[in-house]
Amino acid sequence: MTSGFTVIILILITAILSWMGFRNPAFLNKQIFEIEQVRKNKRYSRIISSGFVHVNWWQLLLNMYSLYFFGTHLSSVILEPLVLLIYFVSLAGGNLIALYLHRHHDDYSSLGANGAVAGVMFTALALSPGMEVDMLGLFAIPGWIYAIGYILLSLYAIRSQKYNIGHETHLAGALTGLTLALVLFHSAIDFLMMAAMLLPCICFIYLIVTRPYVLYISNNFFQQHYKYVDIDDQYRMDRAARTKRVDVILEKIQAKGIESLSTEERKILEDHSSKL
Repeated sequence: MTSGFTVIILILITAILSWMGFRNPAFLNKQIFEIEQVRKNKRYSRIISSGFVHVNWWQLLLNMYSLYFFGTHLSSVILEPLVLLIYFVSLAGGNLIALYLHRHHDDYSSLGANGAVAGVMFTALALSPGMEVDMLGLFAIPGWIYAIGYILLSLYAIRSQKYNIGHETHLAGALTGLTLALVLFHSAIDFLMMAAMLLPCICFIYLIVTRPYVLYISNNFFQQHYKYVDIDDQYRMDRAARTKRVDVILEKIQAKGIESLSTEERKILEDHSSKL
């Protein structure tokens, strides 16, 4: 079998499903990773399906072009099933980390294969730090320079007025893939290259989650929730408001019994208990 064949099939499947999402918003909305859909409605398939849809052609083309070069190169270094393992573990790992980071934000969402692609990219660089990327047949550049450009384009050039792309989710996916690569190929890893990718990613994730305005990143989720205060203040305000509502419900139970609660009040109490 030709090296990289499974990567090419993966690219074709992703391109087809993304195209379907561009044409049919209802289909796209059913694939997006959303905290509420995963936590409350048990739509666990979205942890994976969100990587097969994109906000626009630019995000799709950037991801698939990058996946082709780094994925096919990695397929020549390790077994192709392991390339797929790194890809899907990066995709799922990024979303699971986001599920924890945004566990109090039911409306948080993310889509795109950036995390899975970055996981493959970082693994390829950790195993082959001297690899180069062909730029449309015109010239070749070092893989690490391409990786920097990829991350910057993902953060600053890929935007959507309607959907939250979830940059921290994608960077978390890259970290997940790199961690798996360390476990699988620790004797072959270039640790200097790994550290050069690992540390900036952790810093970027922290800033994107807490203070994206420092990086001047377009973050729909943050803009919708934290227009006038930083994320720490807003979280304390949200928690205080929830606690106040629960206190009112508990007083009602004490005065009239639990049978007096409405369906909405029961749901609020259950949600509060699950977050303790």
